[in-house]
Amino acid sequence: MKTPLQRGRRALVWGLPAAAVVSLSVGCTSPSSPDDGGQAEASCAYIVEYDNRRYVGRGETVPVAESLGAATRPACDDTPSDGDDGEGPALMTAFALKGVDPSVAIAVAENTDRYRLVVADDLKGLPPELKKLIDRY
Repeated sequence: MKTPLQRGRRALVWGLPAAAVVSLSVGCTSPSSPDDGGQAEASCAYIVEYDNRRYVGRGETVPVAESLGAATRPACDDTPSDGDDGEGPALMTAFALKGVDPSVAIAVAENTDRYRLVVADDLKGLPPELKKLIDRY
């Protein structure tokens, strides 16, 4: 039988790693304050803007249909106090995906033979036509 002290010591041992994880998580966030305009630091997620919409990059590359025109990756400086200016905006070409509405997903040319899938920022799940396209490629 374990004494209350032994049980308490076990709880303390398990509590220490949990406290460390919480403090690390808090350290990875960027708090905002009214003094700095109330905005958090930028995150350099793969974001693309096209036709007044925001798209989020995914890992898949996909076949493309016709060119839709210019798209932009906004500028990003995820570490503003490190002494460099971060990434400037990147201009690229947006492409339609066969059978997929451009308001749902498009592809952008990262180079001349690779097209990265980007999906609408507010998309909750991949529609069947987009899943089928990804699976075929």
